[in-house]
Amino acid sequence: MEEIIKEIAELLDIQEVVFLHKKTHEILAYPIADGPTDEEFDYIEQEVMEVINADPDSYIRFDPLNSRESFQMMEDFVETIKNVRLRDRLIDALSIKKPFRSFRNAIQSEEIEDDWYAYKDAYLQMYVRDRL
Repeated sequence: MEEIIKEIAELLDIQEVVFLHKKTHEILAYPIADGPTDEEFDYIEQEVMEVINADPDSYIRFDPLNSRESFQMMEDFVETIKNVRLRDRLIDALSIKKPFRSFRNAIQSEEIEDDWYAYKDAYLQMYVRDRL
């Protein structure tokens, strides 16, 4: 089951809506269109939803984190930082215009991307476990 949890978390991270069959553990997913409607995304979504709608009670749906939840995840990460200067820098990044971009720039310049991605992976896996 751990591999399934990891796979679902990875799909959520790239902004896919995921469905897990309760018995077979088959995973179905489709990407959320970014901006104008993408016909390829619509087609994938339609195919997935045809399967889901045929037996909706057999699937658990997982939605990617919304902006508020993603922001909360970043705030939670900042709380794990022991270095006061670094923690303050990340807090500042989250409190200015375009906090997502500012946060990404800060973790890159401070070279803590690996720490952030490990935290994010663990956070998303816990999110999936909580839904199960």
